[in-house]
Amino acid sequence: MKRHSIFFLFILCCSCADDDDVDCSSALPPPNWFEIGFFDTNGNALIGTTYNQETFRLYNSSEETFISKVPFSSPEYLQVRFDSINPQTEYFLELSATDQDTLVFDFSLSNGPCFSWFVLEGLTYNGDEIPLSDNSRIDLIKE
Repeated sequence: MKRHSIFFLFILCCSCADDDDVDCSSALPPPNWFEIGFFDTNGNALIGTTYNQETFRLYNSSEETFISKVPFSSPEYLQVRFDSINPQTEYFLELSATDQDTLVFDFSLSNGPCFSWFVLEGLTYNGDEIPLSDNSRIDLIKE
């Protein structure tokens, strides 16, 4: 029995060798952005119909960026790059000359063996916290 225990411990130790090196040469980084879509209460997309422009101004008192539709993908969504915004900062999104919404993004930086990436953890839309079921695509309902 003692020999079996020693043999088992030897096998266990060998299987726990430090082979945790990850080959990052063929790994792709996760997207550095997320998508926001605006829909009416019937589920109809408002980007590309009611709000039909090439770029949308996202700004606050100290910075301004322009966001656009997701290229080659979903024309009813806007692409927001994490490196264009700051977490827990109030932004105003100009959807038209007369329609402006308030957004606060909550996100953090995660580190992996090959890449660092951002994780969207929360969104406040016009003062309401929006539950996130998918942190890469958010559907907002305008009433």
